[in-house]
Amino acid sequence: MVEWEEELSPLVREKLAKIGDAIAEEKVRMKELNNLNSLLADFFTDRLDSEGLYKRLKEYESQGKQFLLQEAQTKLKGSFKEKGLRIKFEEADEYRLTVQLLEEEEVNETVEEEQRGLVLELTADNFDEAVGKHRLLVVDCWAEWCAPCRMVAPVIEELARDYQGKITFGKLDVDKNQSVTMKYNIMSIPTLLVFKDWQLIDQIVGATPKNQLEQQLTQYIE
Repeated sequence: MVEWEEELSPLVREKLAKIGDAIAEEKVRMKELNNLNSLLADFFTDRLDSEGLYKRLKEYESQGKQFLLQEAQTKLKGSFKEKGLRIKFEEADEYRLTVQLLEEEEVNETVEEEQRGLVLELTADNFDEAVGKHRLLVVDCWAEWCAPCRMVAPVIEELARDYQGKITFGKLDVDKNQSVTMKYNIMSIPTLLVFKDWQLIDQIVGATPKNQLEQQLTQYIE
């Protein structure tokens, strides 16, 4: 013990010792967070697969390092890898997260279900109702046999996710709903029908690239 510490009261020495312990604990905590960031960087750059990341996160769970699981959950949720992520976090109780590894089939089903929810399935029976319900509605007119339509489909799904709450997207199979096809004089597909304030204001024909289509559609957002 250094000389100046000998002159301190026992209470002050105890407080200093606690401060020292807290600083040491914080250093350990920061080191572990840095290690987690390196782990996630490997995952984001595909140097580590989902199973490898899951094993490390499971170790954190067994060690009771909830702050690392919470940090991992936050960074994975906001990342470009969130869609299709096989790692699932669940709240076991108010203060504890657990980690699960999903099968690829489960993930694919979840993604497809989310996409179906974002893009409305329109038919001749519900078409007018959809037009009357949504202030800005974009309808993708397509068919199973149409190759360009398959190119447009993922673009529509991405835009539906990106502009959720601002633009509503729907899909209409022209072969199964020819009354709508005739009403709007759809001569070729893919064709996008753009309705604003319940009126048809634009028709976009052909497989338009995402950035161009996005520019065309966002001009109608108020």
